[in-house]
Amino acid sequence: MPMLTCTAKSKTLATAAFALAALSLAGTPHARDLMIVGFGGGFQDNARPHLFQGYAKATGQTVKDDVYNGEMAKVYSMVKAKDVTWDVIMVEAPELVRGCEDGVFEKIDWSVVKKDKFIPGGTSPCGAGSVLWGVTLFYDQNRVKDGPDTYAKLWDTRTYPGKRSFRNGPKMTLEIALLADGVAPADVYKVLATPAGQQRAFDKLDQIKKDVVWWKSGTQPVQLVGSGEVAYAVGYTGRIARANDGGAKYPLLWKTLVYSVDYWAVVKGSPNAKEGMKMIDWITDAKPLVALSETWAVSPANAEAAANPKLREKNPAMLSAYASQGLFIDTEFWVANGEDLEKKFNAWVAK
Repeated sequence: MPMLTCTAKSKTLATAAFALAALSLAGTPHARDLMIVGFGGGFQDNARPHLFQGYAKATGQTVKDDVYNGEMAKVYSMVKAKDVTWDVIMVEAPELVRGCEDGVFEKIDWSVVKKDKFIPGGTSPCGAGSVLWGVTLFYDQNRVKDGPDTYAKLWDTRTYPGKRSFRNGPKMTLEIALLADGVAPADVYKVLATPAGQQRAFDKLDQIKKDVVWWKSGTQPVQLVGSGEVAYAVGYTGRIARANDGGAKYPLLWKTLVYSVDYWAVVKGSPNAKEGMKMIDWITDAKPLVALSETWAVSPANAEAAANPKLREKNPAMLSAYASQGLFIDTEFWVANGEDLEKKFNAWVAK
């Protein structure tokens, strides 16, 4: 009997210990794969083997990727619920700044990510530069032999007749109006920050308003110029270059460049935050970006890659090679003034 009692107690103790261990494991967050999220499309399809899986192969870290449309509500919801399932994410500049201020992105660990490898404007407290994007003036040289090559000339409807097409929104459009009115690029945001400067931009747009066709999606300006519906348009450089690869004859007028940077960031509260910083450092290095250029035309925010002759030859429309000629969009300005100018612009368009 004593032996039986001892055995029963042992079983009871073992069962209790097992139950406690199970409860302990249940309360411990399970490690998961590193999740990187981008805007999809051709860039992500080509970044997957060269950047995402390139990092996985180099480090042994399993990496998966997902796509989003820039909807920040999901990111905010994850952070608020403390249920973060995205780790590294590509973010546009205004959303990055707002998210950094709101605490939904981690501050970049510059002891891990090498800060000095980026072009000017390629870093932010919560973001490390991925790729550049921008717009320029263009037209169809099969229809117009000698079109305007500055915004000031674009406003000369007598010398250059026909419809013009701009983005239906204040960002980029108001800057272009001030450039057309003779404001130096270095002074654009100083002027635009004042009520008088804003009125000056709208007054300039008034001069050609009847000749403007507004676009909302990036495909539209290329389609409008291609069909002949408009003579001149401001469009995304990547789409213009791809149209040229398809046989179009659209000049990329780099003196009219207005551009910005998309950034890599780490979502606040990510259980893989440290690994995410390491991945950001790896995928923003020159070597994998040059490898990516073999299959996809990229305009990297890495200074060494941007100056690489092989990459420039592969991608003659590489925006970073012409950044010094353009106007960098002031993210802080649009974070502070975007909502107000959006209302003013919409009211002006509706008149």
